[in-house]
Amino acid sequence: MMPEPQSFTSGQRAYLSSLAAVDSIDASSRIRYADWFRVECMRRYREGEKPAALFREAGLDPKIVGYKRIERAFARWKQSPDPPVPQRKPVDPRDQLIAAQALRIQQLEEELRLKQE
Repeated sequence: MMPEPQSFTSGQRAYLSSLAAVDSIDASSRIRYADWFRVECMRRYREGEKPAALFREAGLDPKIVGYKRIERAFARWKQSPDPPVPQRKPVDPRDQLIAAQALRIQQLEEELRLKQE
């Protein structure tokens, strides 16, 4: 039986959902990655790049998504054929900035809450 995936805070979910590499995050915190991201990761992985570096470059910091989640994604992707590559969804850099700021605000609020306890 597989362990439960790491749960994300609402701020982390908002941030991750804003990334072009992420198609969706379901209620159980499972991430569905965009097909183009999967194909690009596997291409670059075969050229010798590290999985964590590829995720980090896409805004998917391993400290947030977890190294184990990255390992499992690559293990699945190695087993399955590459899907047809659709166009990347357009990303407004302002949306990414807002999501990153929302995540940082939530982190600061959590730190403040812990200090007050």
